[in-house]
Amino acid sequence: MKPSRLLPVLVMAGLLIAPLLAHAQEAADTAKTPSSARTFQIVLPVETAIPLVLKNTVSSRTAFVGQAIYCETIYPITVGNRIVIPVGSYVKGAVTQVVRPGRVKGKAQIGIRFESLTLPNGTTRALRASLSSYGGTGEEGFKREESRIEGASTKGEDAGKVATTATEGTIIGGLSTRSGKGAGIGALSGGVGGLIWVLATRGKEVLLPPGTNLELQLSSPLTFDRDEIEPATRYDEGPALPARGPGPDL
Repeated sequence: MKPSRLLPVLVMAGLLIAPLLAHAQEAADTAKTPSSARTFQIVLPVETAIPLVLKNTVSSRTAFVGQAIYCETIYPITVGNRIVIPVGSYVKGAVTQVVRPGRVKGKAQIGIRFESLTLPNGTTRALRASLSSYGGTGEEGFKREESRIEGASTKGEDAGKVATTATEGTIIGGLSTRSGKGAGIGALSGGVGGLIWVLATRGKEVLLPPGTNLELQLSSPLTFDRDEIEPATRYDEGPALPARGPGPDL
């Protein structure tokens, strides 16, 4: 074949062979990649509960919408016998609602949401989670579906204050006039004084001191790659084949 005709043939052959060689090289590189370098994903499902302890003070007297809340995990969360969220992981949240207690009626309220999780090794994930439990004194209200804590009621204390001042007024009025009329006037004035005190005083604030136990519940799954939780090990490559000693091929 003449050289002038051979050159186009060689060029065409090169164009056909080049993609095949590239594919073969890619397959070889993939085969050489150890399984420990491949991605292993671990998923925490929806409604996973994560117990926390509060690290900063939150009060309805001073809180504001957007105020940061800082917590730490107090119990390890596992998937398939593997710790995914160890004790001492960091959770950051924010105040979503603040209501001061009323002077006549209306309880204090604080709403909370959780925004991010940071493992001790620095791996960080955004969170979609709500407050599912609150370790209060038992007097506060808790709206789980709204992720909100309510202050304790003061109705009993208010009634007691009015009754106490009325009783004190009765005693003082009776002693000063030595008559039933004076006792009645004293009771009335004492009751009015107690009522004025109640109207001028706000109800109980919501106070969450450091050390308060909280629990969040995931509203969406949380996914980690295996190497984000712990370093890969040689065991991820599977059982090793025994080395072949010198000798004739079988």
